[in-house]
Amino acid sequence: MKIKELNLLNFRNYKKEKIELSPNINILIGNNASGKTNVLESIYTLALARSYKAKDKDLVLFNESFYRVSALIEYFNREDNLLMIGSEEGKKVFQNGLEIQKLSDFIGKLNVVMFSPDDIIMFKGGPLEKRKLIDMSLLQISKDYIENYTAFKKQIKLRNDYLKYLLPKINTEEEIEDDMLDILTVNFIDCNKRIYDARCNFLAKLNKVTEEKYRQLSGEDASIKFEYSINFENDFNFYKKRYKSDIQIGSTQCGIHRDDIKFFKNDKDFELNCSQGESRMLALSIKLALAEILKKLKQETPVVLLDDVFSELDKNHQNRLLKMLDKSMQIVITTTDLYKISKESLNNSKVFTIKNSSIKETIING
Repeated sequence: MKIKELNLLNFRNYKKEKIELSPNINILIGNNASGKTNVLESIYTLALARSYKAKDKDLVLFNESFYRVSALIEYFNREDNLLMIGSEEGKKVFQNGLEIQKLSDFIGKLNVVMFSPDDIIMFKGGPLEKRKLIDMSLLQISKDYIENYTAFKKQIKLRNDYLKYLLPKINTEEEIEDDMLDILTVNFIDCNKRIYDARCNFLAKLNKVTEEKYRQLSGEDASIKFEYSINFENDFNFYKKRYKSDIQIGSTQCGIHRDDIKFFKNDKDFELNCSQGESRMLALSIKLALAEILKKLKQETPVVLLDDVFSELDKNHQNRLLKMLDKSMQIVITTTDLYKISKESLNNSKVFTIKNSSIKETIING
């Protein structure tokens, strides 16, 4: 799939902009804080019905009450117009002028893979960022995962609310017998298992392809391994033994909402032993692997968004990355200058200059 045209209204720093994109490489050039990343964020938001870093109200241009992001999408055998309208009150989504009532039916109409400099947080930050990496990918790939993920969110909220309700009513010094808590726990376990199985299967695929990409990008014959770390068993008695502590805390302590992913390079913990440069290359390798997996599973090429990807890569790694990019995919790159972009890539691309909250196509000679 390719974005033929992107329209922004009251989105971030843009009042009204229209961009006709190349089906190949698109380069957004501008100073820091000029709004390059905001363009990528608009595409990501349209794809996943949410920003990767902000609430809907924060996406609206100052002194405006709503934003609109729309795009004309070209698929293998058709075109669709996708539209999202967001505000403090929520969001509405449309396909070819018809409102889609469930966001879960909208997600996956446009598939994207985004690399951001903040992605290295997944190696230095907490488990939440790692879970988000897997979830955002699976939400685009599988409608079943969207439904299971939504059901899990509902079940854990119901269970947590009931745990809080029980606290003043139950003596936690005694054995706890409560039919409603049993039912909520069984339902929770069912949803928990579905998410766990999907994540495990996807992580195994991702690990294999990531290792290949890392070797190509780094030039090293390195072993890359992912380890899925959990704190639960999908067993009723496991959770029943924790009724007391769950009630005392007022929340479900064990489950896929608390799991983690560990990364290893040559059997050494990546977070403890690798440099920022190595972390950046692994993050890039993961995103390149995600793009390849999305293409294979969806039978459509995703749009690849690369934010400030060249800033910490030397010339050799920049050239390797450019050669590794799938030429069948549409790519949108942000940069502060064109010096790091090869002439070959420039000859096959559109360049847009961003200045004063305005986006203009720029003709590059030679």
